[in-house]
Amino acid sequence: MSSIGYRLKSKENKQVSIYLYLRPPNSKVISARTGLTINPINWSKSRMRAKPKDPILKSLNNNLDSISKFISDKLNEELISGIDFNNKWLKKKLDDFNNRASEDDLSYLINFLDFLIWNLKYKRANDGSQGLKKNTIKGYFSFRKILTDFEDAIEEKLKFNNLDNDFIEEFFKWIVEEKNYSKYMVNRTMKRLKNLIKEASIKGISTSINPDIIGKDYSFKPDKIINVFTEDDYNKIKELKDISPFLENTRKWILIGLKIGQRVSDLLAITPKQIRFDKDNIAMIDIKQEKSGSVVTVPVKDKYVVSILKNELPHKISHQNFNKYLKEVCKKADITDEVDGYKYNPTWKRKKLVNVPKYQLLTSHDLRRSFATFHYNKGVPINFIMNITGHKRESTFYEYIGKDPKRDSDAYTFLNAINE
Repeated sequence: MSSIGYRLKSKENKQVSIYLYLRPPNSKVISARTGLTINPINWSKSRMRAKPKDPILKSLNNNLDSISKFISDKLNEELISGIDFNNKWLKKKLDDFNNRASEDDLSYLINFLDFLIWNLKYKRANDGSQGLKKNTIKGYFSFRKILTDFEDAIEEKLKFNNLDNDFIEEFFKWIVEEKNYSKYMVNRTMKRLKNLIKEASIKGISTSINPDIIGKDYSFKPDKIINVFTEDDYNKIKELKDISPFLENTRKWILIGLKIGQRVSDLLAITPKQIRFDKDNIAMIDIKQEKSGSVVTVPVKDKYVVSILKNELPHKISHQNFNKYLKEVCKKADITDEVDGYKYNPTWKRKKLVNVPKYQLLTSHDLRRSFATFHYNKGVPINFIMNITGHKRESTFYEYIGKDPKRDSDAYTFLNAINE
């Protein structure tokens, strides 16, 4: 009777090869690399499988199960031939398995997407580190669910060489009319489909459609209402007193955030080691931005915030709690003017247009946007602002702060014309 198992040959804290060990009937044990890798901390030696802690590791176990079945079938087919089962034979069969998967299975959208999801764990992030962030990978799994739901709806498995304009049109209408997705979700889904087709083409998979046709005709310009902290809001928060310690801690982070213009992940990660002071008592904060990997130095001149940075840097707080307490701080600071904005509605399971007190709509993300808007309105050149905020393109920056430079330019041209 034959037996199949899997082992690792290294315990190093890095990706290592998974080996298949096979004992054919009346023969010695043979082994070969499977072509799959894993970090030993995620491996169960007793079960000879990955610890199923996340979808990627579960997918790895499914691959190992498929390999076991393939090798077992090939072994049974060739037992009667009397061939010599050795390492070379096993390596050839594993190559056959991997070639079969790459040549046939990956022509299907779902299988290729699974291949991409698996490899995302080893793709280089913007900061040069290995592996993309969990939320990015989670987004791909969400897209996978959308594609499988669509396949169920049309009762067909999608292949790259069968895609055409009619498919794009049908898929777009389905997510808009049947799934009733928000404009943002529609745009993100169509962008992921476009990128999936591009990736397949790069990998040499035959595609029957140019992904660039998924352009403006298959996207929405999302409605955007921007609410930012004003200078008056800043002063109200600065002067707020007699609040609980956790709200006081949040108040300090808000004031710092409004003066440094960073993403919340970079803001809440600041430590005293990153802060220095020049001879004029201006704080200089050195930040390596998590998303881009760029290193920036942010100057802070505001005396009140400099005092916080120098003497009483607030303690760490989770992003979730920060958003929760931020609203409470703003409410106590009387930032309560009625404004329009989009707020998540649990009944509709999406954001809806509402008119509510301003503090209900403000979030940690608005700190960076407020910084950018304030300095833009002050006439600071946008390249200086973008260097601080981490924006790479002017068009993205203008959209971020809700400005249209051409429209503003036309308005000033009109004013100049009527004043002549």
